[in-house]
Amino acid sequence: MHVLAMMVSIGKSLQELLEYMPGPDFPTGGLIMGNLGILAAYRTGRGRIVVRGKADIELLDSKTKRSAVIIKEVPYQTNKSSLVEKIAELVESKTLEGINDIRDESDRSGMRVVIELKRGADPSIVLNNLYRLTALQSSFNCNMVGILDGQPKQMGLKELLQAFLEFRCSVVERRARYKLSQAQDRRHIVEGIVVGLDNLDRVIDIIKDAKGNAAASAGLKEEFNLSDKQADAVLDISLRRLNLLERKKFVDESASLMEQISKLTELLSSQKNILQLIEREALELKNKFSSPRRSILDDSDGGLLEDIDIIPNEEMLLAFSEKGYVKRMKPSTFNLQNRGTIGKSVGKLRVNDAMSDFIVCRSHDHVLYFSDRGIVYSAYAYKIPESSRTAAGTPLIQIISLSEGERITSIVPVSEFAEDQFLVMLTVNGYIKKVSLNYFSAIRSTGIIAIQLVPGDELKWVRCCTNDDLVAMASQNGMVILSSCDIIRALSRNTRGAIAMRLKEGDKMASMDIIPAPRHTDLDKTAEDSISYDKGGSGPWLLFISENGYGKRVPLSSFKQSPLNRVGLIGYKFSSEDRLVAVFVVGFSLTEDGESDEQVVLVSQSGTVNRIKVRDISIQSRYASGVILMRLEHAGKIQSASLISASAEEAAELLPGMQSEEATTNAGTAEGISMAS
Repeated sequence: MHVLAMMVSIGKSLQELLEYMPGPDFPTGGLIMGNLGILAAYRTGRGRIVVRGKADIELLDSKTKRSAVIIKEVPYQTNKSSLVEKIAELVESKTLEGINDIRDESDRSGMRVVIELKRGADPSIVLNNLYRLTALQSSFNCNMVGILDGQPKQMGLKELLQAFLEFRCSVVERRARYKLSQAQDRRHIVEGIVVGLDNLDRVIDIIKDAKGNAAASAGLKEEFNLSDKQADAVLDISLRRLNLLERKKFVDESASLMEQISKLTELLSSQKNILQLIEREALELKNKFSSPRRSILDDSDGGLLEDIDIIPNEEMLLAFSEKGYVKRMKPSTFNLQNRGTIGKSVGKLRVNDAMSDFIVCRSHDHVLYFSDRGIVYSAYAYKIPESSRTAAGTPLIQIISLSEGERITSIVPVSEFAEDQFLVMLTVNGYIKKVSLNYFSAIRSTGIIAIQLVPGDELKWVRCCTNDDLVAMASQNGMVILSSCDIIRALSRNTRGAIAMRLKEGDKMASMDIIPAPRHTDLDKTAEDSISYDKGGSGPWLLFISENGYGKRVPLSSFKQSPLNRVGLIGYKFSSEDRLVAVFVVGFSLTEDGESDEQVVLVSQSGTVNRIKVRDISIQSRYASGVILMRLEHAGKIQSASLISASAEEAAELLPGMQSEEATTNAGTAEGISMAS
């Protein structure tokens, strides 16, 4: 208490007071979420404290990977039976999903409510839903009112502590004064008794000669200069207490009273002494009645549950159209098909609309939307409404704030904003730059500048990379440059960048892809004439896809690394009616026979989708014309292509530390695969 008084007197902050008074401790334990409510109560006298029950996640069966949520503590004033009944009602009404069984296994050793989950259910999501829908998370309103000057008053912690200390000082002072008065009165009487015992014979004579009690009292007062109380006390002494032993007791009592009076006088002489006594008494109470703290303070999130806390982080497909419509679908929507098939429609499209992009990401990813004007927007992937394959989708302008006439040209899903990650940006006219991914971790709703553009240029491709990765760029005429990301200067957002490729007249950039560091080798030392183009050739390869639905794989070692601002090497020879749509680096995920385990998703202008195995696409030389991948008699031209891994887990092991977009690469047509707002 004295320590707190000193802190109040020197003006310590509430955060420092929290070290001594961290918050309430509830009898039933639980977790107190955050300290914002506690701080509000300490600051103003009124606050809201969120308390969660204590729950653990246990694995019931390692083979089936079935788990259970074990509730061990519930919030204060929460009835366990009512909580179990409420959970059962929510499961029966299908408001709460993923629960298979509920059992109450509580006994004398403690509470244990077992909530067995269904196979495949995410325990964290189920637990967050329990917090959101049941009394497993409860809130308590704090109203700190004290009686000050005889009137009730709401006070903050400092004011309340000051009032409490003043009250305690007043109580201790009044108690000390009362004890001092009692001790002084008793000592006064004892002194009179000792005087009487010291003159016992004369006292007896006065009493014998007196005619009554009043005369005896008056005689004693006159003879020994005693007060009325002292004289009465002498007269009240019984004969059995006239011995020497009793006299010694009175003398000792007088000395003890004198010592007590001295201590009480010293206590009342200083405010510091009173505060020290208050502190000692508080420590005595603590030592006598102390018990371990039951409620645990959790400074994580204050108990606020957002949408991301109750949405599973599942893989999803995002489909975008040129007119700015987007929809989210499950990966099982499209089944695997063979090369050369017509494919399955991605859904109903509006008049004069066409598919523009098709990417794979996870629900909790930040999706970065880059526009043709060099502006970047951000939104969580789960913000896009889930739709069926045949649905038209949701206007993208309802999710991000696009300006009139602005089009989204590149979409990058980001799981984590790592410090060693960069975004490589490439424009149609061949300007390239690298920006740290951290610059895009906080994007306002109206977007921020990603790249500075000159009139007539557009931002088209954005990819995630590290300094150890390689970047492959291709033009519409099939020219390819393979360069290291390390030689690309890291610039700020509001800059233009450097020239990536010397484009011939009429040529423009067509695509860009990243080769992760764990997959590329020293390609400069490999001779082109030593490459074999049979099915047994080992990856990685560059996968070329043309507008007319043709494609091929070319070994990556066929292309030497070169600096930027070069013409590049021929990667594909096209006819006059065909040109390049996309280039991907494949061979990251391999089967036992050394072939690619990846798949490519092709989307035509009419919205038809075809998903085929990369291993079915022939390995050819840089000058070959390729093989047909998708028949387009009634579907126009290839509008976009996306590369996905057939085994996400194996890809994650092969590419440690890479972002999800490195296993999922997207590209658009040379004319500008984009979406109109």
